[in-house]
Amino acid sequence: MRNISLLIYASLIFLLTGCSVMSEDKAEQYIIKEYSNQLGEAKIISTVEIDNEYLIEWENKNDKYRGTSKVSADGEITMIEAEIE
Repeated sequence: MRNISLLIYASLIFLLTGCSVMSEDKAEQYIIKEYSNQLGEAKIISTVEIDNEYLIEWENKNDKYRGTSKVSADGEITMIEAEIE
């Protein structure tokens, strides 16, 4: 009985901490949501995966805003570079 409890506990910890995997589609959706506004929708130009993080180049032509952002495995967005015309 003790071994079963230990196995269940270990499985629960693994599920809660070890499964934070970000997909490319999900990362791109985070960027589109973050950089779209009432003036226009952000478009993805390119996506590169590096160590389960995504570097995404994007642009919003209507408000003349573009840049590169990083999306971490837990969904945190970090602006790397931005440009406003």
